[in-house]
Amino acid sequence: MSVDPEVLKALSSALTDLREKPQAPIPPGVLDALAPLAASGKQLKIDLEASRLIGAPLVTVVEQVSTKDLLSPLTPRQREVAELVIAGQSNRAIAEVLGISVATVKDHVHAILERLGLPSRHAVIAATRATVKA
Repeated sequence: MSVDPEVLKALSSALTDLREKPQAPIPPGVLDALAPLAASGKQLKIDLEASRLIGAPLVTVVEQVSTKDLLSPLTPRQREVAELVIAGQSNRAIAEVLGISVATVKDHVHAILERLGLPSRHAVIAATRATVKA
């Protein structure tokens, strides 16, 4: 994605402001210039440490997926379990809610992690926090 020169100028200004006055708000004009990069469904991050190290603004624009899309590779039962995991429920609580054994819940959680390519139930929760609510 090519970034408009005006947006780069705004980024440079924002980074300068953040470095010099980290507690001060970013001027509205700078935010207006950055707004096109952070359109709906996208997440804009300015990595200040990396920017300092490379001497240029490092901005990442990431397409966000919905929670529904994130969980789409799962079976309906796995989605039910995943939603309870996301809600912070323990394996025992999930088993009680769904009327299944704790061992079956563990099997579902393992399958969920495999299908989503995530290392832990905490990663599932974190992944859904980074999604667009839909």
